[in-house]
Amino acid sequence: MKIIVTLNVATYYLMTDQPTTCPVCGTRTEIISDFYHTLLQLQINECLNGNCKHVFFEVEDQL
Repeated sequence: MKIIVTLNVATYYLMTDQPTTCPVCGTRTEIISDFYHTLLQLQINECLNGNCKHVFFEVEDQL
């Protein structure tokens, strides 16, 4: 189960201990940018499904 937190206009998904899946189609994702080591503590993921390619933010649970 993914918990969704909405900040400003973008929707951020919380990181879990499970492999990240696309919130649109459920396919596994690839991390395209990792800002986990910065103050932002977020990752940008892209869906691996060629028909979807949804890009979304994933953040640490400490908002």
